[in-house]
Amino acid sequence: MQYKTSVFNTEGGQVVAFPKHVISQCRRLPLIKHLFINRMGHFPNAVNHYYSREARKYSYAVFLHCYDGEGWIKIGAKKFVLKSGDAFFFPQYIAHSYAASADRPWSIFWMHISGNNVGELMEAIGLNTKQVPIHTVYSEERVKLFHQILNTLSKGFSVPNLLYANLVLPNYLGTFISPESFTNLSPAPAIDNNYINNAIAYMQQHIEEQLSVDIIAREIGVSSTVFFKNFKKSTGYSPIAYFNFLKTQKAIQLIHSRKYTISEIGSKIGIDDPYYFSRLFKKQMGVSPRQYINEFLYQTDKEKQQ
Repeated sequence: MQYKTSVFNTEGGQVVAFPKHVISQCRRLPLIKHLFINRMGHFPNAVNHYYSREARKYSYAVFLHCYDGEGWIKIGAKKFVLKSGDAFFFPQYIAHSYAASADRPWSIFWMHISGNNVGELMEAIGLNTKQVPIHTVYSEERVKLFHQILNTLSKGFSVPNLLYANLVLPNYLGTFISPESFTNLSPAPAIDNNYINNAIAYMQQHIEEQLSVDIIAREIGVSSTVFFKNFKKSTGYSPIAYFNFLKTQKAIQLIHSRKYTISEIGSKIGIDDPYYFSRLFKKQMGVSPRQYINEFLYQTDKEKQQ
């Protein structure tokens, strides 16, 4: 048997399942063939919800995101409790099972995801090495993205609907690859309660200055040692490397405004030496500012003229 399931409460829920010919169609559409949904839905208060799949009987990844209540998941010999805010990706071809809690049945968003890039998605999330739930803070924007996909597919499987829904899919999944970054985009005032976010905000507000680890740490009220260690753990960058990344992104924004020379752009991000600015930009982007302009802006101009 491919899978086992239980009879459970689906009241208020919604399911969209792709017919086989639609899945085949997705595999032929160049823009989405490497990563696409083949089934999705949401189950609020899923009393008695239970599912079990045998190994090597399914070619898609299974995604669960618990947004209320709780349940448990099992993959191999590992078993975890999935609580509100937690998410998990089950890789292809690996036996697993999951169920809602009897006392506090979960409410979940879920997807079955197919395509050649599913394995790369697992790698990006870190599942191949960690295989632990991902914890996220509730985000209204994330919920809206999910419902954009679900509502579009619920209107039918026309090519425009398939393309739109599955092109939104990477944006939605990206919020789980880097949940801290996505949370920063939300209007919630978390930045006031998180000194890593406060540090990033301070860097952005002083992009034209030359900052040191000591200056930033003093501004946010922690020791330099603790700040450096936790900042790198949280972002993957040292504070100054991240500051240089922000400077480069600001430079790109200014380049696309087409209002300033390369020297003026360097000055606006606190780098008066054009040679140093060019080296920093190339280290971050792989091309110099001049090459970037030639490859992207001039190419865009040519395309507009054609």
